[in-house]
Amino acid sequence: MLDASLIHHKEKRLKPLVYGVSAVVWLMVLLSMVGAIYGLMLVPFILMSHAYFLGHLRGRGVRVDERQLPELYGRVVAASQKLKLASVPEVYVIQSGGILNAFATQLFSRRYVVLHSDLIDTCHSEQEVDFIIAHELAHHAAGHLKTQFFTAPVRLLPLLGPAWSRACEYTCDRAALFAVGALDPSQRALAVLAAGNKMSAALDLTTFAHQQANSAEFWPAVAELSSSHPLLSKRVAMLATWDAVQTRTSVMAFEAPPRPALSYVVSIFFGQQALTLLVVFYLGFLLAAVAPNFLKLQERAAQQAQGGQGQPAK
Repeated sequence: MLDASLIHHKEKRLKPLVYGVSAVVWLMVLLSMVGAIYGLMLVPFILMSHAYFLGHLRGRGVRVDERQLPELYGRVVAASQKLKLASVPEVYVIQSGGILNAFATQLFSRRYVVLHSDLIDTCHSEQEVDFIIAHELAHHAAGHLKTQFFTAPVRLLPLLGPAWSRACEYTCDRAALFAVGALDPSQRALAVLAAGNKMSAALDLTTFAHQQANSAEFWPAVAELSSSHPLLSKRVAMLATWDAVQTRTSVMAFEAPPRPALSYVVSIFFGQQALTLLVVFYLGFLLAAVAPNFLKLQERAAQQAQGGQGQPAK
């Protein structure tokens, strides 16, 4: 269980709302006969799809353990202990064709961390690798993946879904900084995702942190509001601010600027969650088209029933 002090305030603030909305949605599904039927059909399909995805990863990836890549495994064990994980998740390294990424996932009680070899190779130091590992482990330690099925309805919603995801990412960045214990390599690990190997080594991190001012502009704000991850410049700035609070040292203020109000409205029509909105509109139009015919059928059936009752018995 992740230490409560590491949980970002945005995650704490959004958690009651996310859980409340999720509970209401699932209750409506259970009370609706149609929703319950579709739920029974979709759940096995979703589980099998996820199992197939993991099977694919495990089949083409390299399992990291005491015998295979033991140095990397030692870093995973050390980070797991710092984040108070009861057991070490299964870790796989895969070749991704240049994609810089890593992620955590879970299927029932089995927990996984997948590291793209390209991202590990791009890092400049072992501490940067430690940050990436600890960030993914933190998703398990914080319980984000244990509740992913329950909170799935919220994750499909515009605004709230991405906001919840971004808050969880901030928490994992904090936890990773705690595990690494050094600010510069932690920030540099995030900078690698922005500028790659050679360029990120030369970045001025303070200047990059101030680049979060772009989020005050309309389209960058729209892009972030519909995204599951905060702007990398914001993540770098957050680490600097949080580290200064923990170490009680002075730091240049990195306050995120307010977004344009209209960007919240426009962001609803972009990103993965926009598909949810399209589905809702489609279902609404479908119901609007079907409802009049359905009502006519009901009226006709009622008239026939009344006519049948009025006829004398033979």
